[in-house]
Amino acid sequence: MTVQKVIELAAGCLGRDDLIVALGKNDEDRTEEERTELDALLRAFNFVENETALDYCPLKQEEKLEVIENKIFYNDFSKTPVYIRKVVCGGGLARFAPRSAYVLLPDGWQGSAEVTYDYIPKTKTEFSEVSEFTDTNVSARLLSYGVASQYLIVNGETGRAAIWDKKYREALRSANVLKRTVSVRSRRWV
Repeated sequence: MTVQKVIELAAGCLGRDDLIVALGKNDEDRTEEERTELDALLRAFNFVENETALDYCPLKQEEKLEVIENKIFYNDFSKTPVYIRKVVCGGGLARFAPRSAYVLLPDGWQGSAEVTYDYIPKTKTEFSEVSEFTDTNVSARLLSYGVASQYLIVNGETGRAAIWDKKYREALRSANVLKRTVSVRSRRWV
């Protein structure tokens, strides 16, 4: 699923056929207003993709990385990690401690490690780029509801935005990616 497909669907949700036509044009053939509106939709797409990845459907990556002096530096990761799930060194799970610039392993670990982590999607700058959710339960239609809602919020149309936000949340629930609310029972004082 491309960014353009999601934005086309969002423009359809908004009733903006002019933006669907503008997406088919080359950038130099678009008017200044069309460029401004499409840039706003692209920013809304990036926001919704990040929100979906961080709050509802974590994007997971597994890769082999070098351990240097008991450390795996975040700069070595192919994607930007937000949560380290596990580290496997020497065929077994390794204890680790995330730090600001690296993941710290116990003394004596050298060589390579397999790291499984959740990551944040790369910010999209082109309409031809592919969404990180291409092979997941998250569909282009689902993301388009969120994009439409975010676009309307930014433009001050909160009433319409609430309608699309509700559809976005319902689509997340249908795709089985919406987090369940957790409640903690209150404690009793004896």
